[in-house]
Amino acid sequence: MRTTLNPVDLDQGRMLLSLLPDTLSNIFRTALLEQQPEGRVSVSYEIAGIGKRQVAATSPNEAIRLALVDLASFLTSVAESREIVRMNAGGTRSELGGETSTSSERSLSKVRQQTLGTTLPLSLKEHFNSIASSEATSFAEVCRRFIVFGFEDFVARSLYASPTSLFQMLDQELHQWHDSSTEQVMVRLEPGHAVRLRSTAKEYEKSVSELTVLCAVHGIAMQKLLTSLESRVSNCKGAAIRKLVSTLGLQPATAPLVSGILVGNVRAPRKLLSRLAVAFEAPESLLSTLFRGSFDRRLVPAFKAEAGKPVLSTAPTTWTSAVKSLNLPPEDAKALLDLGV
Repeated sequence: MRTTLNPVDLDQGRMLLSLLPDTLSNIFRTALLEQQPEGRVSVSYEIAGIGKRQVAATSPNEAIRLALVDLASFLTSVAESREIVRMNAGGTRSELGGETSTSSERSLSKVRQQTLGTTLPLSLKEHFNSIASSEATSFAEVCRRFIVFGFEDFVARSLYASPTSLFQMLDQELHQWHDSSTEQVMVRLEPGHAVRLRSTAKEYEKSVSELTVLCAVHGIAMQKLLTSLESRVSNCKGAAIRKLVSTLGLQPATAPLVSGILVGNVRAPRKLLSRLAVAFEAPESLLSTLFRGSFDRRLVPAFKAEAGKPVLSTAPTTWTSAVKSLNLPPEDAKALLDLGV
């Protein structure tokens, strides 16, 4: 048992505590509280370099509480403390007194994960073991990946789908894995995901174990859909992109915008994302996941600069900036900007 606190941990904690007030203020200054279908309310906010985060509940106060819990859990995760420094110090670490040591980097890279217990159908556990074996990774890593994927999609869908229809879909997905045998397993998640999953389970009056296994099988279902969707989106080139632009009700001049959205370089406004979901016959949440993944996997160009360092975008271009870059007539630009942000 450790009886003394590591001085490095204590210094990092003091630094993190000193940065939290400004960080929370900067992030929540632009947070939005919005009415959603089925009487739900959402709070959305954006973290520079990380992206948009959103939580929903049945009342404004509960939505705000979940947003505070979500952000606090995210910011106080040890692995994210460097990101807080970057957000407050403009991408430098001078406020910390220079570069961190190798031992400090190692300590920052380790996240103290939280353990959740769940009961998996034996067939589902064997499926995860099979994937782990084929990928030369651990069962825990595979299980965690699908749970998080399924949970994030569940949260995104909860903003526009009724709880009844949502859980009917999840129960149907779980049904194919039901067999006579089950096994208790321990799942380890990062603090932010663990806290959010517990809060969500409580909101919907589900046990943590029940919601965890539902998210696991939903993650598998979404991965299958994502593979098919990725192929269809990647085929939208040339004549196909022009046809898609017409299907979306946009002018031909907007083809570069749509192409940028499909590869993740431009952030789609909500109204246009809904149209894309209809065109590709896929949920909005899955399209967002695909576009975000495309941006994260983009190729980094080789630079040959004689002076200075090249700058590579750390987030997709906003819809407003992308529209303005086309220099369209005022009326056409306004029609596009009216699609939202």
